[in-house]
Amino acid sequence: MARLLPVFVHGWAFGPEFWQPVLAQLNWADAVTLDLGFLKPEVSGVLKTLTLDEVRQKQQPILGIGHSLGFMWLMMQRRQGILPAGSQFAGINTFACFASRESFPEGVAPRIVQRMIRGLGREPVAVVNDFRQRSGASPVSAACCQPEELAQGLDLLRTEDVRADLPTGLLEVLAGRQDEIASPSMTEASFPAPAHIKWVENGAHLLPQTHPVECARFLETLRNRMEQQL
Repeated sequence: MARLLPVFVHGWAFGPEFWQPVLAQLNWADAVTLDLGFLKPEVSGVLKTLTLDEVRQKQQPILGIGHSLGFMWLMMQRRQGILPAGSQFAGINTFACFASRESFPEGVAPRIVQRMIRGLGREPVAVVNDFRQRSGASPVSAACCQPEELAQGLDLLRTEDVRADLPTGLLEVLAGRQDEIASPSMTEASFPAPAHIKWVENGAHLLPQTHPVECARFLETLRNRMEQQL
């Protein structure tokens, strides 16, 4: 059976350490994380963090696992043909479009994201910690914040739409019914059939933090199914 390289990508205002609770449950020796640069890295002996170029150099199909913006970022790399052939994907607390538009009324008003971008120019840590508080995460220090990368991430949320870039084969998403960031209506509009959404009824936006056992079970099952099809 062929093997996929598990590559975990975090969302906005987080870093690779976001995945530690899930990785501890999975115990996948080959799992790696990517760092989108929103926060200065925390020292950790648990994670193996690579660059995208290092992942590509392995020339191995990946199982790209994205949380929130991390999944959209993976789809952007897929669109550009950057990822190895045969790569597969899974999303957690995510979406294929975030900002509302005529074809996607379920999204967040673009002016809200634009306001956050402006706020980063004045007091980045306030914008980051307001979002983290709404997500259910603890605050970070001002020294951790990387304003330029954070603004780039918000601009992706404001402008990108990867609905046309989703895989046509097996695609599964784990979502929380209580998620106030990636709302159930946004999730359902992003991933129509044949994509399959698995719901955690009491879950909010940080399932990898609050429900690591459920996330690990979801990913273990999905990886086995995907590798059997390779």
